[in-house]
Amino acid sequence: MIRVFLAKEFTEIKRDKKLLLSTIILPFILLPIVGIVLYASVSAQPPVIAVINHNPLNDFYVSIVTNYIQSRGGIVETNISSSMYPDVIIEFPDDFYQNASNISRQAYIIYQVVISSNQQATDLAQGALYQLLLNISNSRIYYLEHEAKINVSVVDIRDPIYLLLGYRTVTGHPTSSSAGQLAELTRIIALIIFPSATPIVFYLLEGITGERERRTLESLLATPLSVRSFIFSKLIVASVLGLFSSLGDIIGTLLFVLLSSVSLNLTTSLTLPFLGMIVIVYLLSVLLTGALSLIFLVILGGSVRNIQVINFIVISFGMIASFTALFINPAQLSFPLSVIYIIPYVQISLGLLLYVFGSIQESIFSLLVTFLVSVFLIYLSSSAFDSERLLLK
Repeated sequence: MIRVFLAKEFTEIKRDKKLLLSTIILPFILLPIVGIVLYASVSAQPPVIAVINHNPLNDFYVSIVTNYIQSRGGIVETNISSSMYPDVIIEFPDDFYQNASNISRQAYIIYQVVISSNQQATDLAQGALYQLLLNISNSRIYYLEHEAKINVSVVDIRDPIYLLLGYRTVTGHPTSSSAGQLAELTRIIALIIFPSATPIVFYLLEGITGERERRTLESLLATPLSVRSFIFSKLIVASVLGLFSSLGDIIGTLLFVLLSSVSLNLTTSLTLPFLGMIVIVYLLSVLLTGALSLIFLVILGGSVRNIQVINFIVISFGMIASFTALFINPAQLSFPLSVIYIIPYVQISLGLLLYVFGSIQESIFSLLVTFLVSVFLIYLSSSAFDSERLLLK
């Protein structure tokens, strides 16, 4: 009987062209448009840096800064007009050459950052000034070595100590810097993956209460279809619709991880299992979202106002989990802070972090507990429903 009901549900979805457009086709149109707009906005607004020189004797030092900026795609303006708004202003004072060329003096530069400026511009300006610093310090060390006849080493003066850098997992095993980069990437993924599972709340609750609003619920309950089969069917259909509506987000997330792994030089042995974990975590989030939606529907009821409240609660849980993954190290959690594991979705986000940190067993345990609790909540809520409860708001 559940197979017949599922066929009926998918037939209704096929007939609802607006639903198909909004959940499946529209994301594949909007996401590329958003990407194009963002790329165009960045391309149309290159970093602009004004370099002001108050003395021609500073030209040698000014050229170091301007060449660095221009070689990396920045635009250099030498005069500030009333109609021009640079992101950063670098100003060489009149006595800069005199102070920079004297080994016993310090030179200064006026450095101003315009509020809400292009971040790339500030990075370029700081990189250019660091390049200038290296040039001046090299010149002074050269003077000490060749003119003052003092036996010095450029490297030893600039870098009096060096680090033998290593990495360890939370379990104490040696690892590589790639694992640390992957951990930082995981915190970013957590901000994306949990909100993408929340559309299931709407599809599930609307699917159940919508039958009552359309006055088809009584006829459905009069058939041999059991209440549990009805609930399970709605959960399956809502999960499928939620997967389709979030497909663009998930594909974009996976592509983001792939591109990031290339730019960070992450090995395939790290990237591919991590991609698999992202898919598992997302599917588990879908299951937990459906379970929470059903149990809150049982507790609060299915009025329009209550549906909005349930949606808000589930989204709030997802946001808490996202920010938990961003700021908390699960390896350092101890009582009483460890009670945050009882918050829905938090155990999923921390389980993903534990996997990346090298605590595989703890990660599997956290995800497995979430799976079992989700199944139990679905079973409990489906058992709590009966024909009379479904018909009442």
